[in-house]
Amino acid sequence: MVFIGKQVADMRFYIRRSLLFTALIFLSIVSFSQSISGSVSMLETDASLGYATVDIYKADKLIASVLTDRSGNFNVKLDTGTYEARINYAGFKTITKTIEVKKDEKADFGLKKDAKSKFSVIESKEEADDDRGDMSKSRAESMDAVMVLGSSPDPSSSSRISRGIVPRMPNPGPIGEAGKLTADEINDFSKWNLWKDITSQELAIHQISWKFHAQERYTIQITSSNGTPLADIAVKLVNKAGKEFFASRTDNTGKAELWKSLAYGTTMISERLDIVANYKGKEYRIPRAKQAEKGLNTLELDVTCNQSQKVDIAFVVDATGSMSDELSFLTAEMNDVMFQAKQISTRLNFSFANVFYRDRGDAYLTRTQDFTRVLSESVAFVSEQRAGGGGDFPEAVDVALDSAINGLSWSEDARTRIVFLILDAPPHNTSAIQERLQLMSKQAARRGIRIVPLVASGIDKATEYLMRNMALATNGTYAFLTDDSGIGESHLAPSTDSYKVELLNDLLVRIIKSYTYMPDCQQEIPSLDLEYPDSLVVVDSDLSDSATTAKPKQISWKYYPNPTRGILNIIASEPISELYISDLSGKVLQVLKDIKANETVRVDLSEYASGYYLIRYPVGKQWVSGKIMLVR
Repeated sequence: MVFIGKQVADMRFYIRRSLLFTALIFLSIVSFSQSISGSVSMLETDASLGYATVDIYKADKLIASVLTDRSGNFNVKLDTGTYEARINYAGFKTITKTIEVKKDEKADFGLKKDAKSKFSVIESKEEADDDRGDMSKSRAESMDAVMVLGSSPDPSSSSRISRGIVPRMPNPGPIGEAGKLTADEINDFSKWNLWKDITSQELAIHQISWKFHAQERYTIQITSSNGTPLADIAVKLVNKAGKEFFASRTDNTGKAELWKSLAYGTTMISERLDIVANYKGKEYRIPRAKQAEKGLNTLELDVTCNQSQKVDIAFVVDATGSMSDELSFLTAEMNDVMFQAKQISTRLNFSFANVFYRDRGDAYLTRTQDFTRVLSESVAFVSEQRAGGGGDFPEAVDVALDSAINGLSWSEDARTRIVFLILDAPPHNTSAIQERLQLMSKQAARRGIRIVPLVASGIDKATEYLMRNMALATNGTYAFLTDDSGIGESHLAPSTDSYKVELLNDLLVRIIKSYTYMPDCQQEIPSLDLEYPDSLVVVDSDLSDSATTAKPKQISWKYYPNPTRGILNIIASEPISELYISDLSGKVLQVLKDIKANETVRVDLSEYASGYYLIRYPVGKQWVSGKIMLVR
C-alpha cells in the first residue's frame, strides 16, 4: 500500500485524535454511575414477558425507554435520583413503581392480566395451537414462546380477526421469518442530476400518466447560533405577494425540502421566491431564495435549543391477495424493525401505528391501529394481518394514505415522523385521485411526515415513478425488494445506475437511524454504528466497468482533520472525477470535480449543522465512502 500526501505520522496523529474525541463524546453520553435492572413476568404463572415496554420517568418527564429481552430482562443506566418505572404489555395491567437509585438497583415486576383489554392472553402452547386457525401445525410447533397474544374480535368488523400472536421478534417459525427479505433504496436526493435525466427520458411518459412531477426544488437548513440543527421548524415557500406554494418542517439535520409545484404541466413563471420560517410564533425570512442546484439556503437562529425526543413511525401496508406471496414475511420484518428501532437509543420516545388496506368492495377498506408506545400491542396487531381481496391491479392506496396522514394521532412536536408505505400495486389512476395524491403529499410535508415507499413484487414502472416522486415531495427515500432472497414473485429493477442489496430489516433500521440521529443541545454527537472509516480509506477495486480487467487496483485516500470545525483536507492516490459530500441520509450538499491524484483539496463545511457527513466517490461499479464529524 502506498500512502499519499503528508507523512504517515500525521495520519496516525489524526486517527488518534479522532478516536479520542469520539470516545470522549461517547463516554459523556453513556457514562452513568448506576442502573436499574430486573425482569418482567406474568404474576399468576411467573412466565417471562419478552419485549415488555419499560418506561423511566423523572418528575413526570420520560427520560428513558427500553424493552425487555426474550427472557423478560432489562437494564437502564441512570444517574443518582428518584425515578418512576412504568411497565406496559399488551393484555396486562400497567404497573408503576417508584425507585430510589443510589447504586445499581434491582427491580422485578409481575403483571396481572387485564380482563378489559382488547388483547387476549393465551396461557399455554396447547391453547395457542387450538386457536391459530389458518396457521399450520408445523409453524405452531416451532414457536417456543410461553405467552401468546391476540386481539379480541372487533364487533364492528365484518370479518373475524385471527388470534394467536407470539410476542417475539423475530418470529422463529419457518413461515414469515424475519431477516430473509432483501432490499435496497434509491435516494434521489443523492443522485439528483441522474434523477432529472431519468425523468426526462426513461420515465418521462409516466409524468404525463400521473400528472405528478416535483419541480423547482429549494432546500433550507436551520441551525441554532452554535451550529446545532433545529428540527421540526415550520417553513414555507412564498412569492412576493405572499402566495404559498409549499410548506414543510425541518428534519433531524435541520433541513427541509420545498417545491414550487408538484403538478406536471404547470407553467413555471419566473419570479422571486422567499422562504419563511416560523419558530414559536415569530417569522424569519430568507429573501430571494436560491434553488437547490445553486446551493443551500441557510438560516441561523439565536434561540434556545429544545429538542424533541419523540419519533412517530407508521406502517401503511397493502393486504390484498396479490401480497400473499410476501405479506407474512413483511409483517415479521416489521415486527423485527420495530424492536430494533427501540434499541437505537433509550432516550428516544418511539410510537408505532399501522394501517392495513385493501380495496373498495373487499371485506374491509382500511384496518387501523393508532399510535402506541407499547410495542407488544403493535406487534400483536401486525402479526394477525392476512392477505385477501383485491382482484384488479390498482388498490385503495390513496384511502390508506389519507387514513395515515390525516387520521392517525401524530405528535404535535417530534424530531421524526415516518410513513413506510408497503405495496405491490398503484392507486387507481383517475384525475380526482391524481389531485388527491398531490394534496396528501403536501399535507404530509406540512406536518413533517416523510413517506418512504417500499415496493414489493408486481410493481411496474409507472408506480415506481409515482412512489419516487412522493418520496421526494416529502423528503423521503424509495426502497424496493429484490429477487436475491428467493421469496415472492419477480421484483422490478429500478431505473438507476447501481444499487447495493442488503437485508430489508437492516435497510429500514438504517433509514430510521439516519432520520432520528442528531447532536444534542451541547453538541455532543452520539456514537452510531456506521460502517464507514473516519480518516483513511484503502480499497482494492476494478477502476473500469469491464469485467476483463486483469487485476484490481489499490486506491488509498485520506481526509483530515476529523473531527473538523469546518475545513477538511482530502487527498487521494488516484484522480477523482466527482467527489460527493452528503449528509447522513445521503442527500448531496456539494460536488467536487476533477480532483488530481496526490493533490490536497480543501473543503469548507462550516455552513452546515454539526453532525456526521459522508464523503464518497464512484470507483468503477462501486462507491468508496468515509465519514466526517463536524463540530462547530
